[in-house]
Amino acid sequence: MGTSTLQSVLVALLALVLVAGPATAAVTAVAPASDTAEGLTTSGTVMAPGDLNQTGSGTLEFELDANEFNDSKSAVKIKIESDGGDDTLTTTAENPEADDVYRYRVASGELPDFSLTNTTIRVSIVDGEELLNETGVDLRHLDIADESASFNDRGRLTLNTTDDTAGIDGSFHLNATADGDDRTATLSATLENGTVTIDRNDAFKRLLAPPATLTFAATDGGPSITGDTGVTLADVAPDATVLVSPGRVTVQSPLLVADTEYGVYLNTTDPDGEYAETTTAEGTDGVTSVTVENEYVAGTDSVAVEVSTDGSSVLSQTHDPSGAVSAAVAQGNRSVTLEDESFEGDELSFVLLSTSSEVSVLSNASVDGATLSLAGLPDESELNPEGSYRMVVAFADAPSTTVSVGEGSELSALQPATESQNDMNGSANGSSGNESSLVPSTVGGIPSRQIGIGLGVGVLVLGMLGLGYAVGQIGGGSGSGSSTATQRTRDVRVRITDGFANERLSDEVYLTARPTGQSSASTSGVNHDGGGREEAVDGGVVTWTLNAEPYEFTASYNGTTVTETAELLDEKLTLSFQPVSKHVSVIDETGEPVEGATVTAEFDGERISETTDANGRASLTLPVTASSVEVTATHDRYEPDSRRVNDPNDLPSELRVVGKTGTLRLETAIGGEPTDAVNVSLDTDDEWLRERLQESSPTDEGDDAVGLPAGEYTLVGSVDGAPFEDVRSRVTVPEDDTTSVTLDVPFEYELSATQRESLEALRREADDLLPGGRLDSAIHGYYASVAQSLADAVERVPESGTRFAETGVEPDPVVDATLSAGRGCVEGVDNAMNTKHNVDLFSACADMREASEEWRADYDLDDLFELAAADRVSQRAELKSKLSEAESTVEDNRGEVNVISPAGDVLEELQAYESETRESDEVRNAAFVFAVAGFAEAVSELFEHPRLLDRLNRTMY
Repeated sequence: MGTSTLQSVLVALLALVLVAGPATAAVTAVAPASDTAEGLTTSGTVMAPGDLNQTGSGTLEFELDANEFNDSKSAVKIKIESDGGDDTLTTTAENPEADDVYRYRVASGELPDFSLTNTTIRVSIVDGEELLNETGVDLRHLDIADESASFNDRGRLTLNTTDDTAGIDGSFHLNATADGDDRTATLSATLENGTVTIDRNDAFKRLLAPPATLTFAATDGGPSITGDTGVTLADVAPDATVLVSPGRVTVQSPLLVADTEYGVYLNTTDPDGEYAETTTAEGTDGVTSVTVENEYVAGTDSVAVEVSTDGSSVLSQTHDPSGAVSAAVAQGNRSVTLEDESFEGDELSFVLLSTSSEVSVLSNASVDGATLSLAGLPDESELNPEGSYRMVVAFADAPSTTVSVGEGSELSALQPATESQNDMNGSANGSSGNESSLVPSTVGGIPSRQIGIGLGVGVLVLGMLGLGYAVGQIGGGSGSGSSTATQRTRDVRVRITDGFANERLSDEVYLTARPTGQSSASTSGVNHDGGGREEAVDGGVVTWTLNAEPYEFTASYNGTTVTETAELLDEKLTLSFQPVSKHVSVIDETGEPVEGATVTAEFDGERISETTDANGRASLTLPVTASSVEVTATHDRYEPDSRRVNDPNDLPSELRVVGKTGTLRLETAIGGEPTDAVNVSLDTDDEWLRERLQESSPTDEGDDAVGLPAGEYTLVGSVDGAPFEDVRSRVTVPEDDTTSVTLDVPFEYELSATQRESLEALRREADDLLPGGRLDSAIHGYYASVAQSLADAVERVPESGTRFAETGVEPDPVVDATLSAGRGCVEGVDNAMNTKHNVDLFSACADMREASEEWRADYDLDDLFELAAADRVSQRAELKSKLSEAESTVEDNRGEVNVISPAGDVLEELQAYESETRESDEVRNAAFVFAVAGFAEAVSELFEHPRLLDRLNRTMY
């Protein structure tokens, strides 16, 4: 093997070592959490908001209406029942002085320790049996302790939990995502004695090889999770076990996954050597290992191991074995003797002898007890008794032994055999005793000068070429003493293939072969003196007879070349023209990338298609033989674009498509009333289309959505809230034309039977204000008209869908609170009308002409929606202002009439009603203010009715 051949091997190995460079891998477990979820989280699903919810830390939270506690006590009992058992807790409100709602918290660590998978929670008052809330939930919660990760003896990842873990019994699942490459898996785990153990199943192994940064999250049907636990595999995994024996290195670690291919890089010292190999891991879960077998692995000072996969480092470890045994040069200077022990093996395979100038492979050496005879040294050379040498003695029946001769820090050269044994500092030719005069001789049939490049490089080359003991048999000589090497020839069968179809390339290919030591410029002609060859080859297969040395083969086809090296022992070689891979970008008329376009290439009766990604790119792979290739970009929203090329290497890097668009005239309404309160969306998973609709949607009622891609769409009109029903409309947007559509969302709301009953009760109570007998009823009828107007407003609620959509107010609390407040006002008016003073007045007015006066104003629901948009403080301020205005009116008229009580007494009842009533939220409070304010305005208006003033001026006797 020539020097240039050796250099090419070293370059190839260097590239391999660089590819298998080190990298870091870490695992981070992050459980998503928020301060408080909007609803009780059950296996990752958020329930509709209600009185109960669960925070991200697993704490059970709930609120109760303070009005439920008639005795003003704020303690409740919570009964928790599940398949695992039942328990009752007692807790007290955090804000016991609250007027509206009480808030409660039960930390996850205070929940029962039995399984809480299917849990029923019942909340009731401590001193009573009244059931305040009953909910079915999954209360299981997992909280992982920081820095608690480790691998157990079965190779499984374990994590400790905190006291905030609740209700987990046995096995459960976790979602895991590997950062960087979007690998996801559902992992099986178990919890026992506060330790979470993740099963080392196929799902976990996919995330482990190569190791990645993981994010843990809850799964459907699993517990909720909190915590922020960083897990770096290199820190938590135990040190890898490295087992080194001559010719073999085995590495065991839980980071390794059985049946996974790894790259293993070894670096040995004393003697120095580098090795790179791919191998497949074997073993069970806890003792998975990779093994490198190479008879030249002979490090005695240390062995550094690095294991990688997919370009990422998995682990690095250094092993420090025992050192070399000492020996001295024996008499005759062609053997050495161990100082303190004997060799363990009898069947010696070879000896690697390292001197200052070369490494020699001595395959005819022998051992006898403690003596190593170095048969195979050139006849002209011998060891220097005062020199220093390093040898690796390899046996077929025992571990190899590293032998150190001499104590010098540097290795010595061989000395000439004719040199005087008594004069180690001089020589016949005038050279010093430490200089080599080794002539070009052969060692095992290979000229020793060709491999004499230092032990580190020699071990590297022999290890990578995999020659083994066969090195000593090449060249035809039976012993190492042959002074020349016979030039031999060998036949090399070359197969040329199309890598796309993995078939022989039948077209004509120009093929060259040259010894690896020659430059390309020296290769010309056929069978020239340099041993090279070149010619055109048809049919994809040819056999050439070449010298017995490494050759570099190059095949050229259609402007593409492929080069491979046939090593000394190779009799077959395959040159494969790999497919042509090209990226094609698709953009629109504005230069923006087009996602989801189909890029198709048609050639030689074949057709391949790929879809563009978010960057508008598609990757096409074509055979190098493809001709007359037509590549086309299509999309249902664009006009296509096509190109034709004769060579797949000339595929265009970019195709431009022009969008097909039309105009959509869109109108929205609720119950036939035009409004822009309707949300319009597309029934599609295409996020680009949704954004395009929003960008082109009208900003004012009646405007057109211009530039929407032509096509057929399903439009959805919706309004948030239960009474509204989504409306759908199928519409076709024509190219370069306009189409119209109206989305009319129905307001599906009717008063319930209970609400109807309350409404009728309000009307009856208003009618009942009119007295019987001989009492005048004009003022009674006036106040009754106010109540009837309020009832009419409630009747109009099902017709007010637009206002409910625009404000987001729910109709049920509006109706309930309005009816309740109206009936309260009527009750206050009835109390005022029945005072003795007023009854005497109405009796005195009995002989007056009958009068029927009604409230001139009216209850307008727009006022109610304006109140609902304000906060409770502003709402109450509005009511107090109305009551204050009525009070001023009463006082202004007190001296103008004989009797003020039909107005003053009603006002006092309304003021008392306002101070005693506290509604629970803004909507109910707005409805209350709306109803009471109307009666307050009626008190002020009473003085504007002349026939009612006549009653107030009536003289009583």
